[in-house]
Amino acid sequence: MGERTKASSHGYSLLLKDSVIYGGGRMLQKFLTALMLPLFTAFMTKADYGIVGMVVTVTTFLDVFVTLGFDVAFTRFYFDDQDAGHRSKVITHVFYVDFFYPAVLLGALIAFMPQISTLIMGESGYALYFDIGLATLFFTNLSDLPFTLLRLEHRPWTFTAYTVARVLMQVPMAIVFLAVFHWGPAGYLGANLATAIILNLAALPIYVRKLRFLWDAKLMRSMLDFAIPAMFTAISFFFLKLSDRFFLQHYQSLAVVGLYTVANSLSQPLYIVGMAFRMAWPQWHYAKLHEPEKHKRMVSRSSTYFMAFNGALLTLVGFYLPLVIHVLLNRSFWSVGPTTFVLTFSVALYNLYFIFWIGANVAKKNRLIPVITLVASGVNVGLNILLVPAYGMWAAAWNTAIGFGVLAVLVYFVSNRWYPIPYEWRRLITIGVATALTLGAGWAIGLAAGVQVDQPLVDLILGQLAMTPALLVFPLVLWAARFFTPRERERLRAFARRLTPGRRTTAGGRTAGTGATAGVGAAGVAAVTAATSAAAAGHADPALQLSEDDLEAEEEETEIEAEVDVAEGGSTQL
Repeated sequence: MGERTKASSHGYSLLLKDSVIYGGGRMLQKFLTALMLPLFTAFMTKADYGIVGMVVTVTTFLDVFVTLGFDVAFTRFYFDDQDAGHRSKVITHVFYVDFFYPAVLLGALIAFMPQISTLIMGESGYALYFDIGLATLFFTNLSDLPFTLLRLEHRPWTFTAYTVARVLMQVPMAIVFLAVFHWGPAGYLGANLATAIILNLAALPIYVRKLRFLWDAKLMRSMLDFAIPAMFTAISFFFLKLSDRFFLQHYQSLAVVGLYTVANSLSQPLYIVGMAFRMAWPQWHYAKLHEPEKHKRMVSRSSTYFMAFNGALLTLVGFYLPLVIHVLLNRSFWSVGPTTFVLTFSVALYNLYFIFWIGANVAKKNRLIPVITLVASGVNVGLNILLVPAYGMWAAAWNTAIGFGVLAVLVYFVSNRWYPIPYEWRRLITIGVATALTLGAGWAIGLAAGVQVDQPLVDLILGQLAMTPALLVFPLVLWAARFFTPRERERLRAFARRLTPGRRTTAGGRTAGTGATAGVGAAGVAAVTAATSAAAAGHADPALQLSEDDLEAEEEETEIEAEVDVAEGGSTQL
């Protein structure tokens, strides 16, 4: 029994460690990309960025049909049998779908790209950009095979090394192509293509010796049957997340698409937080699936902490976005602030959707997700048709937020029907109120101080500093509304004491703790989130072992989240 307990504890720790490493590598990639925005916006015009945005949108849509959901099938069928021969057979059939099928499909599209690009863009002259995008799609899709295999073989550090190597190659090439050769969008996209080719060559040793060129019609048919539903999920997410670019290009201009693309990039910090959470959270709470009531309480409490963290970060974005835009972007892109904030808010709603989704996922009702997403996408597309012609990217951003709001509401009712979770509604509402009041206070001070993104930098910094004390509103509202449980209040005081190690706990310790907590503003909520989540995780029974059903649910969740990441354009963006 002791050996079994030790093994299961090790396996659970391995899952969590792998998830953190995978998430860290992807977060680093997005972070370094954000740091390159000054270069990108300095050497590309708004229209140039619009070209990139349209290429990314089209290739992301095509990626759904190129992958055919086989990343999902790969994981599922790889673990069907531990026999090396079976796994080689699965790898070989994934290779067929990743190499031969895309070569034919994308080759045909490239042959007709002059006509296709004219149809998309409304005029000729854009075929080269789409050709580069499709070639990049071919190689990035092919690289899914070795990188997925690294995850299946629990080799997170190798996976992360390739992820970091991608950035270390891609960024210098982009700098040279943009700043030295002045190739504009072709240089931006060309850096993607060159990096994808090099990474594919470097990744060949991971899988090439495991290929067995044989054909198993029964296996291929079974894999296709399993994969196709994931493809429909990805299609539905595409319309919700990226279809607005087509409306902006048609009703507005390429320059507006470029501005919207940059705004979307700036909204990524909250998405990165959600991505890290999605990586690590399932392995934590799934361990309690055999105790439904305890599992529901864990999901409910940790969801509250996660949304508190979302509220805190949304507040920080709302406060300091003018300074970030001024520092990171070329002056011609400074108008993206309001749109960026609304898109960040939409990401918070997407994160809310994710925590509501858990019930449907546990109950194995994920086949309803494409239907729900299509409804939300229909709302989004309808609003885009009505509002984008008059209100441009401002309307597109709000339509995205409304779409995610509809998605969250619908998923909640589906989840509550099959696996009701007692979410802490009073505390969730308190988080929303605290976020709104803090933003209102900060923006009122900013308005009085004349904060504008086009101010001289020193004046802008002073104005932003004047807004900073308003961050205290967030923790003070939470405290006044008795958001924190007694145990959480004690942990906050302990955290405050650690921040001030020279102070002793006396009768006045309560006040000192409260003051220190308020002093860190919204960051205090992040500390509470980390401390309480860690405490809850520490109470998990180390003897628990994930059942086969639990593992299947986890794999299903992880892979559908991968499809959502595809819908973000992650595989085709720099």
